[in-house]
Amino acid sequence: MSTPRNAVAGPARTILLAHDQQESPEARKHFLELAGFTVELVKDHAELTARLAGEPPALAVIDVLIEGKTGFDATREIRERTKARPFPIVLCSHVYRLRAFRDEALRCGAQEYLLLPLAPDEFVRRVQHVLATFERPASEGAAA
Repeated sequence: MSTPRNAVAGPARTILLAHDQQESPEARKHFLELAGFTVELVKDHAELTARLAGEPPALAVIDVLIEGKTGFDATREIRERTKARPFPIVLCSHVYRLRAFRDEALRCGAQEYLLLPLAPDEFVRRVQHVLATFERPASEGAAA
């Protein structure tokens, strides 16, 4: 299977990785960087919120157990705050494995719910797929 290394077009190749403090995000960060992304680690909900006040990322990967709020709540909040400049969100978890959690993630506005751990190539492939299939507004004024 051959997936292009630069599956995302344009300059917005930054991925925010909001991780659970109990688990190191370094491996996922490393493999996303090898795929050509710039990865910014954020350690909690407050840092995520502060970062999103600026330029939107290409994508946010948020652990369900992010410190400060659940990933579900954070996703709802992000969707409400960024209606005019949407970007895809991937929620992930090592713990919440039932289908009901996946369904909740999609209801909150996430494009994907990943059960971790995933093989590195599968993790990158799923992120690239979300980026490739996310429908952005045709122009800034299109998201009304």
